[in-house]
Amino acid sequence: MNTFLDNKSQMSEADVIKIASDCLQQKINFVSKMGGGGNSKVYHVICPAQEYAVKFYFQHPSDSRDRLGIEFKSLSFLWEQGLRVIPRPVTLSLEHQCAFYEFIKGTPPGRDISQKDIDGAVYFLDILRNFSAGAASLNFSGASEAFFSAKDIVNSLKVRLKRFRLEDNTGEHIALREYLQNDFLPLLETIEAWSKKYLIGQGVLWGQELPEQYRTLSPSDFGFHNALRTSAGSMVFLDFEYFGWDDPTKLVSDFLWHPAMNMTEDLKMYFVYRMSMIFGNDPYFKARLKGVFSLFGLKWCLILLNEFIPTDLQRRDFARSQAKNKTAVRLEQLVKAKRMSEKIKMIYKDFPYGS
Repeated sequence: MNTFLDNKSQMSEADVIKIASDCLQQKINFVSKMGGGGNSKVYHVICPAQEYAVKFYFQHPSDSRDRLGIEFKSLSFLWEQGLRVIPRPVTLSLEHQCAFYEFIKGTPPGRDISQKDIDGAVYFLDILRNFSAGAASLNFSGASEAFFSAKDIVNSLKVRLKRFRLEDNTGEHIALREYLQNDFLPLLETIEAWSKKYLIGQGVLWGQELPEQYRTLSPSDFGFHNALRTSAGSMVFLDFEYFGWDDPTKLVSDFLWHPAMNMTEDLKMYFVYRMSMIFGNDPYFKARLKGVFSLFGLKWCLILLNEFIPTDLQRRDFARSQAKNKTAVRLEQLVKAKRMSEKIKMIYKDFPYGS
């Protein structure tokens, strides 16, 4: 039984039981669908003695990223290094494009984020920074969409823009085209010019790649939206599909911009302060963060619009438990992108979390 691509979206619980039984070589008492992320289906698997989470990864010929391989490899590496704020990797199946992990009993933290939680997140990222100096870290390549110069960030935005079908003259696509042409592109041009001037003035060349000694291993999609709080109050961090080497300023920017991150402005400022301390060996860290922060904000505007891209919409539909009205979802995401653009316009010259 092969569960690649479209077949995975039609899986029954009986299919999952069969796959789990074959992979774990255990009796399966019960399985139930859990709320997965935007790229995968996740099931709770209960065996007589243990519980697992099995994650089925979306695949498409147009997307070559090996989400399964990267996540299982990275979690295995971190577990072997003694890290225990992650789920233990158990086994994987290339045939079924799935992996089994320790089942974490916890709840999403939601808006209940404290300074202690920020300290825990920074502690975890500091451990990754320390691991980056080890020989085993060389087995990893760049994180998903890792950019090591400001010029690369802008180039990636222009590549993302080309994915949208602006010639489509139906319904919500007209509104998308008007937003991109009248709002997004002029804002990109303005911020690109400002960022280039600012960074050069700070001694950072526009196309200069970040030296390797200032890079770090990163989950890439890191934040409390990918975490569970256990009954003991500690956080367990999830979703390492995009793990690899990255620029710490991208890590910080994504943490702050992610739409699912519910933190007060004071906590965001505290996070930046703590991250500035652990990456203080980079003399240009603060300048680079200010110079690229709004560029990453523009990237998140485009990510919010992924539902307009057929392949990305297919991936979202794969992960969802129930189908949604595509037009309604797209228009909702467009409103979010516009709101984010307005915020970027107000703050791009003055990094709001630097004091």
